[in-house]
Amino acid sequence: MLSSRAVPPLPSVHALLLLTMLLPQVAGAQPLTRKDRLAVLYSNQVVFDRHGEPLVSVRLTEAQDSVTVRSGGRLTLLPGGDDAARVTARRRARWTFTVEDGRPGRVRSWVVAERLPAAQLEAVAAARARWAATGLEVRLFEAGALLGLAGKTLDTRTVTIGLDPQPDAAAARARGAALRAAGHAVTDEVIAEALSRPTGWIVAREAKSKVQVRARDLLWITPDDDAEVEIVDLEWGHGTPKRGRADRRYRGDVYLAIGNDGRLVVANLLPAERLLEGVVPSEIFPSAPAAALRAQAVAARGQLLAKVGTRHRADPYLLCAETHCQVYTGATKAHPRTTAAVRATRGELLFDAEGLVDTTYSSACGGHSEAFHRMWGGAPKAALPGVWDQPAGGVEPITDVAAFVDHPPPNAWCAASAGKAGVFRWTRRRTAEQVAAGLASRGGVGRVLRIEAARRGVSGRALAVTYVGDAGRLTVEGSYVNRTLLGRLPSGAWVARPEGPADRPTAWTFDGAGFGHGVGMCQHGAIGQARAGRGHADILTHYYRGSHVERAW
Repeated sequence: MLSSRAVPPLPSVHALLLLTMLLPQVAGAQPLTRKDRLAVLYSNQVVFDRHGEPLVSVRLTEAQDSVTVRSGGRLTLLPGGDDAARVTARRRARWTFTVEDGRPGRVRSWVVAERLPAAQLEAVAAARARWAATGLEVRLFEAGALLGLAGKTLDTRTVTIGLDPQPDAAAARARGAALRAAGHAVTDEVIAEALSRPTGWIVAREAKSKVQVRARDLLWITPDDDAEVEIVDLEWGHGTPKRGRADRRYRGDVYLAIGNDGRLVVANLLPAERLLEGVVPSEIFPSAPAAALRAQAVAARGQLLAKVGTRHRADPYLLCAETHCQVYTGATKAHPRTTAAVRATRGELLFDAEGLVDTTYSSACGGHSEAFHRMWGGAPKAALPGVWDQPAGGVEPITDVAAFVDHPPPNAWCAASAGKAGVFRWTRRRTAEQVAAGLASRGGVGRVLRIEAARRGVSGRALAVTYVGDAGRLTVEGSYVNRTLLGRLPSGAWVARPEGPADRPTAWTFDGAGFGHGVGMCQHGAIGQARAGRGHADILTHYYRGSHVERAW
């Protein structure tokens, strides 16, 4: 964590610790304590291995009372991550892990005001002073690294300005909404701060041999000969609307730790390129044209670095395997075509005059992408102003949303692919009772008489919505929040049309465009451009203005 007066270069001690932990055979490596190893897992910095490739830890599941793991190869268990205490299991062993005496950690959450490049010291200091002048409590959080790769400097360091700490994420989101309603241009994100870490005993049992292994706080699993580790009946999407259970296979190391709820967390640690082989087929159709798959690989690679340290700061991993970070299903859905796209673009990232581009992306923009700062607040990003998704391009905002929805641009790159998927244009109907029930969690306004977009982005997406009812008036901030309140609308680019009497609507029809937040690369648009013969670099520079592709490792 930074002081409010300076943003020094980030220390390299965490990188050294992690390399020592992962590569115990390195000559001269010093033994690490359990405390050291946990410090590594809670680090929010980008760490590179000795081959110059980032190492990324991804949470596969959490809040588990029991987890079962098996492998066709031989597994080595390292209690506490300690190589000296290793336990080598027989081949095809099946292990069940539970937690005993699990004690939750203490976490508080801050409203994210904005996020700035750490190298911009004057801008960081000015922003900190500006927010402090409002009378709000301010804290600066650092993440990222300054690295020399392939003859160039890769600076992923960022500073997040946090405001007014709250006891949990929900309270912080509510505080953020209140600040936005009061006219403060804060984002809809929150950032966690660990006050104390969780602890407990992880117990591993192998049924046939009756071997039992106990580890305090951390248990590392390393497969021999690059074998896959299978998590049996893994609960994916825990705590999200889309969740389920399935057997899933992973390459690289797997470790179990204690989450902030005192229960088990399972995470996968592996090099970025191998990780991407499990991300890309989970984020785009493997049947998409090769250029679209390559564009997706580059965008996903940029997201790995851009999101490190900005999410899950109080957790023993960097990223999660859900849409909150990027969908990752390990080796389970790996596909030869997406693997080829990852390998063909190895190390490629997008840069502009400001440095590494935050290559966020969404499913279908509907004909116009959204500006990053309009959707999530903070300072404008030159590479992400929101663009027309068509050959002529252009960044002019949509001024007549109804006309845009009802008469879409016929030459939009995403029209054919998204149209076939049913997300280029769509219609959803909600009864008056359904709308009222959705708003009940916000206090409600009685029977809703009018639904009006109080603020829209450059793509026409409703960023704030005012609901006028027979019992009051309510303005709700946030595109995703309003989509959820209105019955999970596909995107925020919609117009609301009442049915029934004007003074007492009986239902509402929402006609809309696109699917998702619309910021950055439009995946269906990338498919359309690839089908038109454009290469992956051309696809990327269309959505991320003023950028260029460079190989960083």
